[in-house]
Amino acid sequence: MRFFERLTHMLIVLVGVSLLMFMLVRALPGDPVAAALGEGVAREQVEKLRVELGMDRSLPVQYVNYLRDLAQGRFGRSLTESRDVGEIIRERLPATLELVLAALAIAVIVGLPLGVLSAVKRNKPVDHVLRIVSLSGVSFPEFWAALMLQLIFGAWLALLPITGRLSGPPPADITGLFLLDSLLTLNGAAFWDALRHIVAPALVLALGPMTNIARMVRSAMLDELAKPYPALSRAIGIHPFIVNAKYVLRNAFSSTLTVIGFLFPLMIGGAFVVENVFAWPGIARFGASAIVSNDYNAVVGITLVVCLFVVVINFVVDELYAVLDPRIRLER
Repeated sequence: MRFFERLTHMLIVLVGVSLLMFMLVRALPGDPVAAALGEGVAREQVEKLRVELGMDRSLPVQYVNYLRDLAQGRFGRSLTESRDVGEIIRERLPATLELVLAALAIAVIVGLPLGVLSAVKRNKPVDHVLRIVSLSGVSFPEFWAALMLQLIFGAWLALLPITGRLSGPPPADITGLFLLDSLLTLNGAAFWDALRHIVAPALVLALGPMTNIARMVRSAMLDELAKPYPALSRAIGIHPFIVNAKYVLRNAFSSTLTVIGFLFPLMIGGAFVVENVFAWPGIARFGASAIVSNDYNAVVGITLVVCLFVVVINFVVDELYAVLDPRIRLER
């Protein structure tokens, strides 16, 4: 029963976002149809395309037609690429997902132990250094960090490529995620090629989330270490490493999980900058060009996809809470 209730809430959120974006993009100045056809086009051609797109009808009729198309899996025609936005999103979404997931993995794998170490070594030199690094990580603009990585590792050291997802032929298309597809097909050359291309943009995208996770883990760990049970566990002979890793970190990770859930949509937002700097062919780069060109169907479609990921991630995080904290399961 709870599942269907939450599913209904998710649908209401998506419909609300679609209505909000539908009205906002149509309130933008300029004529997107005329801009899509270019300068010097006859007025008759503009009106013909407007009729084909259904933009000659009232806004309520346009919105109802848009919802009908969404129910059939169509996002509307892109004015800049002259094909369905859903098709473009399906082509570009795996690139953005691969980049965001790689960045999130880096942020968690690096940020989690840094936060634990900083808490365990509280007010010691290691803690001070890690806190300075954390503050520095959230202070660097993403575009600046991206340009520095391109300059140092791409231009000066020539260790990493600075644009694109691959230099050679792609692996067999199974999931659209080049790293995973190359592993599934045992294509070592494609895996190494894809790994070299994703390292720099993923590091840039992970920089801010990594420091946020480290600071959150440190704060949560200190709260747990101040409670009686860690000292009692050590007093009865349990090794401090086991106490910190098995008990303290597990209890502290519940609050950190919320931060990780919020980081996913924020990282998609950061991908708008990173994908453009590294010429990464994802939906964020397509969305940035759609905003500039006033391609309203593309803007609404990408916003809906991002919103869908947000509500799904929130649902998953809520369920993981129950796994980490048995008290939540009892309350349900």
